[in-house]
Amino acid sequence: MKLIESSPHLLDEEMTILNSDSFFNRISKDKDNFTQEEIVAEIEDGKSMGAERFLIQDDGEYVGVLEYLMKNPNDGYTWLGLLQIRKDAQSSGYGRKVLELFYDIMQQREVGRFRLGVIAENEPGHRFWKRQGLLPIKSVVNQDNKTIIVYEKELS
Repeated sequence: MKLIESSPHLLDEEMTILNSDSFFNRISKDKDNFTQEEIVAEIEDGKSMGAERFLIQDDGEYVGVLEYLMKNPNDGYTWLGLLQIRKDAQSSGYGRKVLELFYDIMQQREVGRFRLGVIAENEPGHRFWKRQGLLPIKSVVNQDNKTIIVYEKELS
């Protein structure tokens, strides 16, 4: 498994991954599918804040998207902004494997803890992150007026 930096020539792969989970899209943005323009705008918004975005590749197949921000300008913390596995590849261990890659990157960069947000209605997301040892620390309302539970993990 490896991380491939997101680029315009991989946009179709990203669209396939991001549009494979209509449940997640509905609870996050109130729609089943994203347009190419919306995905490009999301990528550009992340880049403007300094986010690093990758496609997750396993045996030549793209199975997910990972995006993180080393220093969120709003609070100074490292944030895992997106870890989405293609719907038909979920529950196959990819999330845990990618998280191990993420932990290695964070340890190399001497990051002691990171945060992420999960939409309140995303019960599968809450279960996954709690199983990975993340702890809920507060709730906030995001720019889309969605309640977000903020999780944090201390890295050893």
